[in-house]
Order: sequence, then structure tokens, then C-alpha cells
Amino acid sequence: MNKQLIRYLVLLACIAGPLPVAAQDTPYKIGFVNTARGLKEALQAQQVEERLKAEFEPREAQLKEERQQILALEEQLKTDTGLGSNQRRKLEREIRLKVSQLKFLEQEFREDQNLRRNEEIRNLQKVISNVLEMQGDSGQFDLILTEGVSYVSDRIDITAETIEMLKQLSDSEAATQ
Repeated sequence: MNKQLIRYLVLLACIAGPLPVAAQDTPYKIGFVNTARGLKEALQAQQVEERLKAEFEPREAQLKEERQQILALEEQLKTDTGLGSNQRRKLEREIRLKVSQLKFLEQEFREDQNLRRNEEIRNLQKVISNVLEMQGDSGQFDLILTEGVSYVSDRIDITAETIEMLKQLSDSEAATQ
């Protein structure tokens, strides 16, 4: 049984061995795209940030207002010396309640904001992926790398071209609307 396995592996190596040598006669066209830079510099990324800011601005203003109310109550507690002990405890309880409500609202706000940002980034990554596929086809690339690369020479870095294609895509989408 082991002899058969060894023969099979030797035969497989003999068959597979010459293939890479023959393939090396054709030069490969390889490109690299820094997706982090693309996500930062693309016009679509800036539009995403503007949309998210507009979407969450009202809630952020509400949180700021809540903080101001708490500060006003704390200031009242410090400065109003005419408060009775019952009024003072009631005010302290109200402050603690508002602080805990504010913490909950802030955490909920951050979670919602992160979920929406991640959703928008995923959508933008899909757009970038489609652009890379178009680039690969139109530029006749054999391979386009994105992440996990230790070194990239300027000769194969096509990030600027990708960002330009994203800009053109954004411009064409704006023109159709």
C-alpha cells in the first residue's frame, strides 16, 4: 500500500513538475492596492463620513444637552446651601439616575454608530472590490494584492489609479442621479 502511494506521488510530481517551468515563459502583471488608503482617500469614503455625521448629529446634540443638564444639577447641588436634607438627597438621587441614563444612552449611541460605520465600510469595500475587478480586467492584471503584503515597490502600486477609478465611478453615479 505504501509503495503504491509513493508511486502515485512520484507520478504526480513528474506530471506537475514541468508545468510551472512552462508557465514562467509568460511575464505576469501584478498590482497592489492599499485598501486602507483607498478607504481614507476615496470620494465615496468622504461621502460616507458626511452621511454618518448627518445621521448621528441629532443624537449627539441630545447627549450633549443631557450632559449640560447634569452639570447644571451638580452646580445647583454645590451652590444652593438652602436645600434641606430631603431635597438634597432627592437632587443627588436625580443626578445619579441621570448619570446612569446618560451612560446607557452614550453606550447605545456608540454601538449604533459603530454598526452603521461598519455597514457603510462593508458596502464601500464591495465597491472597491468591483473596481479592482474592473481594473484587473481592463489592465490585464494577472494578480492584484491588497492586504498582508510586507513590501510593495512603486512599480506595482496601483492605489492612486484605483482611487481615481473610484472618483470616476462616484462622478458617474452623481451624474445619473
